[in-house]
Amino acid sequence: MTEKALDSKQTGYCLSTDHYRIRRALPSDYDSILALWEDARHTMLASDNPQWQGAYPGEAEAQEDIARGEAFLLDIASTPLGVMAVNDQMPAEYGSLPWQTEGKAYTIHRLGVHSSLLRKGYAAAMLSSAETIAREQGGTCIRIDTYSPNTAAQSLFRRLGYRQVCSFHMKQKPLPYIAFEKSLLKQLGSG
Repeated sequence: MTEKALDSKQTGYCLSTDHYRIRRALPSDYDSILALWEDARHTMLASDNPQWQGAYPGEAEAQEDIARGEAFLLDIASTPLGVMAVNDQMPAEYGSLPWQTEGKAYTIHRLGVHSSLLRKGYAAAMLSSAETIAREQGGTCIRIDTYSPNTAAQSLFRRLGYRQVCSFHMKQKPLPYIAFEKSLLKQLGSG
């Protein structure tokens, strides 16, 4: 499989391979985004992870992510099977966390891959694309969090070089979230 990184500002795509592409979402992708999040909810619940139970993420987040150009999809055969939002907007709770990388930080929000693709490398490809997007915009690091019961996401982040920063509370959840950070500084200018 041949991977090719593309300029997401010009083409709308950040990664293309012989098998899949990761692209900026369009308004016509709205229903697909909601369906992917619903699939992720069921998968999380089946593994005793209540992270996305309830209305979040939902219609408002999908509309805002698309309108701001921050929603990205993983397509296989023109079918959206993964979703994430990438931007430089940090949750308020991030302000007091002991981050290690200074400069312009980017955050990945609402990452979900269809249950049929779990543990096949697609979430890792999406995270790699988020890093590309951040680097193109002058980002120095990627920050992401997950609810503490989501051990699969925590394992993925660690395997991809994300450093666990701390645990913290947010969204009136009874258990803590775990914050992760990956520096992009060593990757700036290389390429």
